[in-house]
Amino acid sequence: MRIDLLVFSSVAAMSCSCRSAAIRPWVIPEEQTVRRPDGSEIYWSLDRQRALPTQGVLVLAQGSGCAPATENPNIARAKALLPDFAVVTVEKYGVLPHEQPKDPYLGCSRTFYAHHTVSQRVADYKAILKHLRASGSWDGRLVLFGGSEGGAAMALLAPEVDPSAVVIFSTTPGRSFRQTFKMSVPPQVAAEADAEFQRIEAEPLSARLWGGNSYRWWADILDRDLTAALLTVRAPILLVYGERDGPVQVTRVVRDDFVRAGHCNLTCFEMAGLDHEMRDVSGVSHLDEVLERISAWLSVRVMPSFANPVMCSSTG
Repeated sequence: MRIDLLVFSSVAAMSCSCRSAAIRPWVIPEEQTVRRPDGSEIYWSLDRQRALPTQGVLVLAQGSGCAPATENPNIARAKALLPDFAVVTVEKYGVLPHEQPKDPYLGCSRTFYAHHTVSQRVADYKAILKHLRASGSWDGRLVLFGGSEGGAAMALLAPEVDPSAVVIFSTTPGRSFRQTFKMSVPPQVAAEADAEFQRIEAEPLSARLWGGNSYRWWADILDRDLTAALLTVRAPILLVYGERDGPVQVTRVVRDDFVRAGHCNLTCFEMAGLDHEMRDVSGVSHLDEVLERISAWLSVRVMPSFANPVMCSSTG
């Protein structure tokens, strides 16, 4: 059984736009590897986009499942958010570049199920950024952009890497994924969740599957407080979510938590009438419009020609 997680489901199914590819057909990302402490390899890609002496870095983190970032059409679309930045993507543990699993949830490798967690993703991104800092071509600006599960990874990574800006896209960064999950799924699934969570806690390192993810993955994320992580970040943060995407009230509570804490670095784009994939009730995608709006928000905050203002919990 696979459960469609409304908060962490993949954004890979969104329709593909060829606009970016048409503008930059000659650009070939550099595919590289870095070793983890256990000897396994992290596969990652660097797309410089433009030949500049130094550049900012845009990290793009894809959603759930084992489809590689190299084959995700929306990663290609999101690169246009900051065309002067070098773009970094990182494959998950157990995922090879360019592979095409028949089922990106239930047809993944044994290695993926045995090792993939959100915390592992955070560790891998940290390793790649450490490697990049020694390159001499990074000008210090760092933007983190994560969609769905990738948004959770970026929320946990942000306090550790001093970003210039953070975008959390179609992710519900609440106080407890355990509770958010039960609010996001059909009642019959929510009713059986607590019993399954007990089994997961009894076997926290198991590769056994439930809802398209391993017990190890679940044990790692169940009680993570993503709001607390974001509250420690001083950089501008943008939450982008559809009004029809799961428990939208949880994301509204995140906004309220920032206000109560007196933090003025959060902006929320609640997209009226749109779902997790930025589609309206007729199934029409508004992703390009949303990405253009995010690009404008980022440009004001990270481009050298602009000041770096701080916005107080605005929505729109």
